[in-house]
Amino acid sequence: MFLASFLFSFSVQGEEPYFASGIKVGEVDQSSAIIWVRLTEADAAHFGLLPILTEGLKGKAKGNSRMPVSVVPGVAGEGRVIYWKQGETNERLVTEWVKVRGETDFSHQYKLLGLKPNTRYAFLVEARKEGVGAKIGKISGEFKTAPTREQAVPVSFVVTTCQAVRSIDSGKEGHVAYEQMLAFKPDFFVHTGDILYYDKAPLCKTIAEARAKWGLMYSYGHNREFHRYVSSYFMKDDHDTLMNDSYPGQSYGDLNFDDGVAIFREQVPMNEKTYRTVRWGKDVQIWMTENRDFRSNNKMKDSPEKTILGIEQKAWLKKTVAASDAKFKFILTPGPIVGPDKKGKADNHSNKAFQYEGQELRDFIAMQKNTYVICGDRHWQYCSKDPKTGIIEMGCGPINTEHGFGGNPGEHPEYHRYFGANGGFLAITVVNGEAKAEWYQSDILDAKGKPKVGYTERLGE
Repeated sequence: MFLASFLFSFSVQGEEPYFASGIKVGEVDQSSAIIWVRLTEADAAHFGLLPILTEGLKGKAKGNSRMPVSVVPGVAGEGRVIYWKQGETNERLVTEWVKVRGETDFSHQYKLLGLKPNTRYAFLVEARKEGVGAKIGKISGEFKTAPTREQAVPVSFVVTTCQAVRSIDSGKEGHVAYEQMLAFKPDFFVHTGDILYYDKAPLCKTIAEARAKWGLMYSYGHNREFHRYVSSYFMKDDHDTLMNDSYPGQSYGDLNFDDGVAIFREQVPMNEKTYRTVRWGKDVQIWMTENRDFRSNNKMKDSPEKTILGIEQKAWLKKTVAASDAKFKFILTPGPIVGPDKKGKADNHSNKAFQYEGQELRDFIAMQKNTYVICGDRHWQYCSKDPKTGIIEMGCGPINTEHGFGGNPGEHPEYHRYFGANGGFLAITVVNGEAKAEWYQSDILDAKGKPKVGYTERLGE
């Protein structure tokens, strides 16, 4: 599955640019992909700047440290991507050299077009200080393109949510769940949001601090290595836009909501719209919603006009889901539609604060055959069946149990087919027209040293 190790070059020292923040491959479909690259001064983050960067925060400790902006300094230069169908190294394609500057946090997104469906590609990113003859730094990776809607092939993907510096579990290696997900060998990965937390220690109240935290999050070993081999679809939520339960018009220190929207698009591979749908073969289609940019003020009185999705996105979602002939349809959303949520929340479709739109969505989804909700945001794993409409919602849970901050609502038998106060990831597997969902617990290992499966749900039954 993986490239020979000699292709991966993480330099120890030299004059070339480095890739301390790794690379990300995203927005993969049947014929295109985006490779995100950031050039750095050094080959690793300066983890020694704050103990929290490798030790996390234990228990109920809050911490008020600020994010050190010099943790992963970027560097100007230029880069290009060389890519080829795996096993066909004699047919390499090469992008133009592109200048990389501080205006984009020393990052660039290379869009690869004209790819073949259901094909595994290998690639090599090269970077140098400007000028022919400059020393070249290199980093390699792989990704798989999506099958066409006519191809009935096995598909597997993994989903997680809510990861933070304060809840790292492997020191400089970051989150062990990434190592476990890589071993699962998924076709793709979806992060449903709260990729990092601006409003949790170390705090980010400026653009520079926010960018530094992104650079740090993908400098951790497991996090960085995973994204070399698995393509991703990134979604944002409140904490990686601005602050808890944020909505347009707000600010957090010197960081405003529009800054957060722009930084997210800068730091992950992304096409024009952050809500999108991708077909993965005959049996699978996924939808990813945007739950921050178009929402009403959370404190507004609930009514048919109060919205999280906005008029345009909601119409798009209904139209495309209803038109799809995929056997299994998965609507991925940053926050729950079914729940039940914990007490005191007023930020998502399972809450009374957005009851009108929540019920509208539940009623619509209930009319669609084999259509399932996968949600992030909540710090526990669960599988719920709405007592009124019968729709199934699968909460992937946070990336580890250490991230169980904020408590959970406890088990509700009238909703829960599965409830676990654990973290890890959700894995979906579709083979020969049959699908299953498995909740993996990253903190608990089975007899073979693999993350324990807390629950399996057979889909379409």
